[in-house]
Amino acid sequence: MKDKHVVKVTRDQVQSARALIDFAGGEDKVDPVIVKIAHALRRSTPQTRAS
Repeated sequence: MKDKHVVKVTRDQVQSARALIDFAGGEDKVDPVIVKIAHALRRSTPQTRAS
């Protein structure tokens, strides 16, 4: 079983990755990392920082 790597990306990065895929003509035309960024999930619970 593969280890799961968690990488934080911003909403802008996700939108840019999706735009790049559209511009390139499909997911098969871009780097697999771009596809993973485009399919990134939003955090399910808001994380708050302690002051």
